[in-house]
Amino acid sequence: MHMLKGSLLGLLALAGVVGAAPNPFFVFDNGLRGEKLKTIDAQLDLVKSVGFEGLSWRTDAPERVKQVLDGCKQRGLKLFVIYVNLDLKDGKLVYDPRVKEIIALCKGTDVMIWPNLTSKQFKPSDPAGDDIAVAGLRELADLCAANGLRITIYPHVNMWVHRVEDALRLVKKVERKNVGLTFNLCHALIDEAEARIPALIEQVAPYMTCATINGADSGAKKTEMGRMIQALDKGGYDVSLVLKKFKAVGFKGPIGLQCFNIKGDPQELLTGSMGAWKKMSGVLE
Repeated sequence: MHMLKGSLLGLLALAGVVGAAPNPFFVFDNGLRGEKLKTIDAQLDLVKSVGFEGLSWRTDAPERVKQVLDGCKQRGLKLFVIYVNLDLKDGKLVYDPRVKEIIALCKGTDVMIWPNLTSKQFKPSDPAGDDIAVAGLRELADLCAANGLRITIYPHVNMWVHRVEDALRLVKKVERKNVGLTFNLCHALIDEAEARIPALIEQVAPYMTCATINGADSGAKKTEMGRMIQALDKGGYDVSLVLKKFKAVGFKGPIGLQCFNIKGDPQELLTGSMGAWKKMSGVLE
């Protein structure tokens, strides 16, 4: 009977009747703050208990990154991305020297390097900085490739890579198979691109290797940051529409929960967000 049931499910899956599992869902490390979360172990325990598949991290001391990697392995979690800053300065793309150590440390883990790009020399979205950025990104991409890692560019409002369109322009110029981009819902909303979000997702879909979501209010203005980033079970904006669009374009990569500056108890906020994810993520099955 069990064999028959398994065979039937296999046939249904091939026929497209049984859906695939939802995209991996991880939490930003900026949501793991508070008096009870001062240690890496406590943070990882919360990630596991709430039900996330893993988390993001940041440029940090290599020994701390190793602690995160080891702690994830022990708990059956995954470190999906490590946030780094790349800066266009004096004709070069410069970054924290620890990044190279971190890349070597992450060899074979499929962690993605998650860079924002800044510059005091070039204004946000200014393509005059492209040559510098492309040369530096190619060098970093080759280092990542030698360690089995990928890069997923993180657009961030008011930085040089201000919009996801800027990230797309760079990815096309870099021309490296291990360089993609992230679609960030909150940064699109802060840029007042709400009406264009479905079109933006379609535009970047071939290069999208990561995405981030959060609760938000529809129609909020650039100055209303608190309305742009909320727990996933809060706000009037229908995030399920974004998830449906991800499904429509065939996006199967990890999706992160942005938690920047959300006030409240982390356990409650993350538990509420996970509940919302479970309801919404059915659109990805």
